Amino acid sequence: MKTEKFLNIIEILKEEYHKWDAPAKKLSESYGYKRTPYTILISTLLSFRTKDEVTVAAAHRLFDFADTPEKMIKLPKEEIAKLIYPVGFYNQKAQSVLEVSKYLLKNCGGKVPDTLEDLTKIKGVGPKTAKIVLENAYGKNYTAVDTHVHRILNLWGFVHTKNPEQTDKAIEEKLEPKYRKGLNRLLVSFGQIICKPVGPKCEICPVSDHCPARV
Repeated sequence: MKTEKFLNIIEILKEEYHKWDAPAKKLSESYGYKRTPYTILISTLLSFRTKDEVTVAAAHRLFDFADTPEKMIKLPKEEIAKLIYPVGFYNQKAQSVLEVSKYLLKNCGGKVPDTLEDLTKIKGVGPKTAKIVLENAYGKNYTAVDTHVHRILNLWGFVHTKNPEQTDKAIEEKLEPKYRKGLNRLLVSFGQIICKPVGPKCEICPVSDHCPARV
């Protein structure tokens, strides 16, 4: 699929986005806690291998007690684990929350870095997490590639990659920065509500006529 056609499809999906009752969309509209670079970073760390609604509830409980690295390091690991339960791997994530908070205080003046290079220097913060933070906390033009983004872009034939890491690289090569922002949320919502990995709703898909899997 050529980039021009891909961008046309994205414009169609943007027009349809308001109709979708997708978990990713609801997540972005009702966090229930103050969104700062720090809370975005920590909630992203909590989110992996955890349903969106579980992540939001856990983050809300945690940030009621501590929403800055200064406050967080005063909490025992056991208390953090209790507050974020039942997110996946809650004990390991509690330890990570403490380590990240201590790193920020020691190396960054308590502030979350605003560059990919500096964010990925933090233990436990990979490119995907960093790009989510950079887009949502600092408004930068990044696309975090998760399984939905990787799957859909390959389904369309926009990329031909074997894993999200390769897809991430391909996006940077094929798309200008201005087209990357918001792509994750759009495609994740599309993948949750219509282009599902199991039982896709092709009959109501607004871009089915452009999908190589259908034509």
